Amino acid sequence: MKDIRSPIDIGQKWLEDARTRAIESPSARVVMAYFGPIDHPKVEQLIAEAEAASLAMEEAMPTRKRMMNVLVEGLENVHHHSLPSHRDASFALLVRDDHGYRISFGNTVPLAMAALITHRVGIINEMDEADLKEHYLKLLSNSARSEHGGAGLGLLTMARKSTKPIVVRTARLCTEAAFLTLKLKVEA
Repeated sequence: MKDIRSPIDIGQKWLEDARTRAIESPSARVVMAYFGPIDHPKVEQLIAEAEAASLAMEEAMPTRKRMMNVLVEGLENVHHHSLPSHRDASFALLVRDDHGYRISFGNTVPLAMAALITHRVGIINEMDEADLKEHYLKLLSNSARSEHGGAGLGLLTMARKSTKPIVVRTARLCTEAAFLTLKLKVEA
């Protein structure tokens, strides 16, 4: 797989872009920013950092729970679905401002997966809460899910716990891979 652009360079650029956009508000504060491989121990570490920061800010329980749900699902998706050859290009960003949390994730995925996720997010963004819940329950009862999900439950969970729209961006790296980012909001 010959890269046109380095996924690490793209990952760093998009993390900085997400950070710059997220801290445009004078009240914005970076809670957590990480760039590099996201494995299970890193997922646990980042979740612990976010929870400790939320507790220190005396965040209301409902907001903290929604933020944690979105963060866990996003980090797990990056952990399980990053291309092994490009794990070092992954990132996660959590910012708190007067309106709530801004969360961004980025990783390299197969080109077909980037297209599928972009399509799914478009559909999810058009669903109301009742549709999201109904679709979630149908997928939950689907026995065709794999050990790592794969049915879209993570995206639906993030959509149900965040404020729409979910913003998805992709950058084609080569004929087989793309860099994918998701941006979400959790209102306080």
